[in-house]
Order: sequence, then C-alpha cells, then structure tokens
Amino acid sequence: MTRPDSRAWPLRDYPVLLWLALAGVVALVHRYLPEARWLMVHLVVLGALTHAIVVWSTHFTQALLKTPAHLDVRRTQSRRLGLLILGAAAVIVGVPTGWWGLVVAGAVGLATAVGWHAWALARRLRAALPGRFRVTVRYYLAAAAALPIGATFGAWLAHGVDAQTRGRLLMAHTMTMALGWVGLTVAGTLLTLWPTMLRTR
Repeated sequence: MTRPDSRAWPLRDYPVLLWLALAGVVALVHRYLPEARWLMVHLVVLGALTHAIVVWSTHFTQALLKTPAHLDVRRTQSRRLGLLILGAAAVIVGVPTGWWGLVVAGAVGLATAVGWHAWALARRLRAALPGRFRVTVRYYLAAAAALPIGATFGAWLAHGVDAQTRGRLLMAHTMTMALGWVGLTVAGTLLTLWPTMLRTR
C-alpha cells in the first residue's frame, strides 16, 4: 500500500505531529494544568488519532476502490480537515476552561467534519465497481456514524451532571469512541491488510 499523495500537504501531514507534541508538553507540565489527564488522552485520541483516521481511511478507500480523484478533490479534503482540526481544538480548549458553548461548537464541528468525510466515502463507494474491498469502506462508514454519538455524550458530560449520570455517560462516551470510531476503523482496515500480509509472508 502506498502512502497518500506524496506532495507536501501541511494540513494533512503535520497536525498529527502537532497534537502528539502538545500531548508531550502536557505530560511534562501536567502538575500545573487543570484536567491534565483528560487533556493528554484527548490530544492523542481526539486530536492525533482522529486526524489520522480521517486521512488514512480516505487514502485506503481511494486505493482500494480505484475511483476517480475528482470525486473528492484536495481542496475539499483540506476544508474538511480544517473543520476537523478547529472542532478538536475547540473541545480541547473548552473542557478544561469550562466554556461549554465552545465545547458544543467543537463537538458540532467534529461531527460535521466526520459526517462530510462519510459522505465522501459513500460517494466513492457508489461510484466503484463491485469488489471484495467494499466491505472495508462500509466499516469506515459505520465508524463515522459512531463519532457524532460519542461527541454528543462527551459534550453532555462537559455540561456537568450528577455522579450516577456521569458514570453512565462516561461509559457510553468511552465505548462509542473506542469501539465505534476507533475499533470499527481498525477492524475494517485489518480485513484488508491482514490477508495481504499473510499472503506476503
């Protein structure tokens, strides 16, 4: 499998490194920051991992389905990635500072960006010829459906709820994001990559 388009593309290539670098900084100064553990987890998962999922699932879908590039041009992808970054940044700033309006705006931005991403994948799927790799893209679509649900749970958590409700929301948020958004993406990718790796060996 080749890497995504090798031409320089800062909005695609650098955010993962930036999010991870920020997580490293937080780890170093965590004693002086509110919600430091939450920040480290979300800088990695909501920032770096979510960005990587959107970039690589787009790449794998194009590589597997071999659909025309004009179905999702670079400019459109850049706008989508920009919205994703802004949404993640709003949530990551809003939760520790208690700006619930910013958290909601960020969650909406994230859900919109990932919904837009799902629409682009579905568009490629409709344009592709029948083939065994289509199932992988369906996993990506199911994963994308999970993120807005998880984001809703997360925004609700940030608003402040009683202890019992908080425990339930935290479990729902964690499971939806870990098993839905991340888990389904990984499972769909392994459906394709694992058999290929076994044949290579």
